[in-house]
Amino acid sequence: MTDKTGKGSATPADHLPRNLLILLSALTAMLPATVECFSPMLQAAGTALATRPGHASVAMSAFVIAFAGAQLFGGALGDALGRRPVIIGGLILYIAACVGASASGSFTLFLAFCALMGLGCAAAVLLARTIVRDLLDRIPAAKALATMGMIYGPVPILSPLLSGALVSLFGWRVPLLVLGALTAIILLMTLRSLPETLKPALRMPLHPVTVLRSFGRLARSGPLLAYVVGNAFAYSGIFIFASSAPQVIIQTMGNSAGHYSMMLALSTFGFMLGNMISRRLVHRFLIEGTLRIGAVFLLVGGVASICTTHIWPLAWAALVLPQLVYATGWGVVQPQMQAGALSLHPRAIGQASALIGFAQLSIAGAIVAVFSRITDGSADALSLGTLMCGVVAALFAWALIGRVKD
Repeated sequence: MTDKTGKGSATPADHLPRNLLILLSALTAMLPATVECFSPMLQAAGTALATRPGHASVAMSAFVIAFAGAQLFGGALGDALGRRPVIIGGLILYIAACVGASASGSFTLFLAFCALMGLGCAAAVLLARTIVRDLLDRIPAAKALATMGMIYGPVPILSPLLSGALVSLFGWRVPLLVLGALTAIILLMTLRSLPETLKPALRMPLHPVTVLRSFGRLARSGPLLAYVVGNAFAYSGIFIFASSAPQVIIQTMGNSAGHYSMMLALSTFGFMLGNMISRRLVHRFLIEGTLRIGAVFLLVGGVASICTTHIWPLAWAALVLPQLVYATGWGVVQPQMQAGALSLHPRAIGQASALIGFAQLSIAGAIVAVFSRITDGSADALSLGTLMCGVVAALFAWALIGRVKD
């Protein structure tokens, strides 16, 4: 384990201290907290800032695109300067952007601050999982990542409820200020208790040629790409559901938005359940074996959804309950995919972490973009899209990742 001076201890740790585990969970939770908090307020923000109807969702795109792109640069920066200063800088930028977005008088300015929020958030999220791998070996790291998922699992459930209530009571600017205030608390916790976990001897010079060569080496690593792409396709099944389910469940099936929120919460519970299962299985079956088990959940959820939506096309349970199984599989495989990927190149853990995050959002975004053009908006089409993502992820888990060893 490493202390604040960057000096390693005599023996590697097998778990994280509780206060550090909570802090890293809070840093990781910033992404779902922001995304879910945006959803209830964007329409009100667009109306108040006089943008055209339907254009307010561009703010979410600005955040996500900035978040995805910033991870590549943030990983290299964390490998060169250390984890602690980059995280602190990201948190300060995020807080300032929250305040700026809440004070925006035009939609263009609001859009720019949303992008800056994505930049700051990226540094915190990608280096939080990097720190886990700095301090722990493969199996303890996978266990810690699963525990972190359990800790921040309620965030996607509570964030839209809190944001919606704040928008109704005080207007769209207040949720942004609350996000900034909560992040300020995380910043104080970081300043007080986050150690520097990257030893000076392992730091890489921040030179464009060196960084590009390092990324090129990572991109040619077959085992690393197996983890990265497998992780991205497993997540894509979740992303397809999140983007397409409102149309199917609310418009086609005739359910209310409130009912849909509760159904979405049920799916999120599957992710938390999967993290619990993943944490228990990894010591017995190791990363590779746990991934295979998680892949079974992905396949079962996808196949079940095809069958149930075909038999009961207008029943919400026919779509949501199989998605609960798929989300459980995602909760099982995600920490194992990340821990496995971060164990392969110890001198470029930050860049490997950046590659995971960038590929996850980029591949999922591309798949959803294609899916949105070919789908007919039916439950059957949504089920088929989820199943295809699960099949590809399972292929990586069984045929490729299963052969990867340290």
